[in-house]
Amino acid sequence: LSPGLCLGRVIRVPEGPLSEPSLQALPSSLVPLGRPVTIRCQGPPDAELYRLEKLKSGRYFDQAEIFISAMERDQAGRYRCSYQIGMRWSPPSSQLELVATGTSPKPSLSAQPSTAVPAGVTVTLRCQSQYGFDQFALYKEGDTRPFKTPERWYRADFPIVTVTAAHSGIYRCYSFSSAYPYLWSAPSDPLQLVVTG
Repeated sequence: LSPGLCLGRVIRVPEGPLSEPSLQALPSSLVPLGRPVTIRCQGPPDAELYRLEKLKSGRYFDQAEIFISAMERDQAGRYRCSYQIGMRWSPPSSQLELVATGTSPKPSLSAQPSTAVPAGVTVTLRCQSQYGFDQFALYKEGDTRPFKTPERWYRADFPIVTVTAAHSGIYRCYSFSSAYPYLWSAPSDPLQLVVTG
């Protein structure tokens, strides 16, 4: 038989390296304890098999999607996935960090000098916890990635230098321990920053 032919049927063999799949958590990778989340791996339409892996746990799932009906602490961590076409496996996806929130009480968030400032000044957002956490994360509503910083115990300062109207918005912060990087506090109360002029 000619290469690529088998009993009159053409076997399509993909050429070149397989593309990396995408991995996402829906509706968000920040999941309050007890709330549902879906982890979804997305490859090309001709992917034949998927494998989802929770790193450092030994857990594998031969499926493209995992539905967690109620988030628990031991489900937080780093995930990645890959897919198979024929005998070939794709490169792994970028790692997804799935964070369980609400594992400790919320910190407070404040702004200095004020929550309403003219453009051009420097504003410092301070996240403060009553517990001895050494890590803090600040989120602006609408952004997908946080500002993270290791800081002194109990608090972190996030300076925003030369603010513009683009910095206006609603902010929340979280506190957590570097020993348990995927177990975060409940979010702070929202802080609305208004930049005028």
